[in-house]
Amino acid sequence: MTRIGWFVTALIAALIAASIAWLMRSIEWVEVDVPTPARGEAARDRFYVAKQLARRLGASVTTVHDLERLPPAGATLVIGSRRWNMFPGREGALQRWIDGGGHLVVLQSAWSAEGDTPPWVPMRSAHLGIGPPSQAASAARAQIAASAPRDIAERLERVAKPSPCGPYAEPDEIDPPFGEPRRYFICGTPIRVLHANAPTWLLRSSEGAMAARVRYGQGDITANAIEGSFDNAVLVSPFNALAFAAMLQLREGDDVWFFDEETRARFLSLLWDRGSPALLLAAAAILLLLWRSGTRFGPLLADTARARRSVGEQVRRTAAFIAAGSGAALHRASIRALEEEARRSIAGYANLVGGRERAEAIARTTREDAVALGAAMSPLQRPDRHRLATAIARLERARRALLPDRRRSPRRPSSSDPSPP
Repeated sequence: MTRIGWFVTALIAALIAASIAWLMRSIEWVEVDVPTPARGEAARDRFYVAKQLARRLGASVTTVHDLERLPPAGATLVIGSRRWNMFPGREGALQRWIDGGGHLVVLQSAWSAEGDTPPWVPMRSAHLGIGPPSQAASAARAQIAASAPRDIAERLERVAKPSPCGPYAEPDEIDPPFGEPRRYFICGTPIRVLHANAPTWLLRSSEGAMAARVRYGQGDITANAIEGSFDNAVLVSPFNALAFAAMLQLREGDDVWFFDEETRARFLSLLWDRGSPALLLAAAAILLLLWRSGTRFGPLLADTARARRSVGEQVRRTAAFIAAGSGAALHRASIRALEEEARRSIAGYANLVGGRERAEAIARTTREDAVALGAAMSPLQRPDRHRLATAIARLERARRALLPDRRRSPRRPSSSDPSPP
């Protein structure tokens, strides 16, 4: 290699080393948490995190898709669907279950489209005007975030993005579930203000009570008016998780049932399960009908044997037809048949105009009497049976004489040949 080649190689290596050094000093590598979208059951069930949290706290969790069967006495039922009472009798059964010792936790929006509480529940709700967060709410949020550990504060900031968050507190006059009254910063949308008669637990904001628990018989009812506070996206917040445990009064060994969506078997599956014999009979009837009306390899009925009519029967039928009427139609039909055969057999016959010329042309070919043939081809004046039969016989004899097989034979039929009908 020459000196110039060594120099170029060294220059390129130096440029590459300088570029690498510049990149190493100019670029900063930082770890960034990329949220992973929910998949599987977590993407389909908005209470997936709530169920996992209840299991972690030692409770047994059951998911139901209808309220045909209620939990055992002493269990906790969480309702998030508005269609929980779509069938008659469910509301009464739920009322009796709570009176027997059941613990009901219901989202306020599940009571009805407006979130109004049923009449038998010792609790009422009022409309809530949603406006921009107040300065008190912002200050409370900052105070809670400052007093929380750093990892909890960072998680709170991330959770606050998908849903509005606000400060809530347990009043001092209520016996709190965790030993002393607590303050929360819960993410969710408040939709109603609750007014309970003799509440056993409350969760208040600056607008009023947003969650309340009242006794009903041997059980109790807890209503949550903070919409979305049990959803997967916000329940990862420690404050939402703690409020969730307080609303459900979670203890180790509890039996918690979740009901969120009313699902039923598909119509076709249900129809097959309940009426498969009728469906099979209907299908068999349809197939039989299609087979009955379809194409077959043979006719439905056997064909009758074909038989040729005898000459004597033809003569008798023709005579009976003539005797029954005037015979003019048969005479015209004989003339038409003769002229059609003459057009095929005699050259230039179609150009002849007069009846006499046509009769003479046919007579020359058939060796018939031209005058008699012309009279037979003309309409008969006051025809009788004898004259009509004679004319029809002459026309038929001339027509047969024009046939190709007759013209090739020079002989005339002998007296022993059967005369035409």
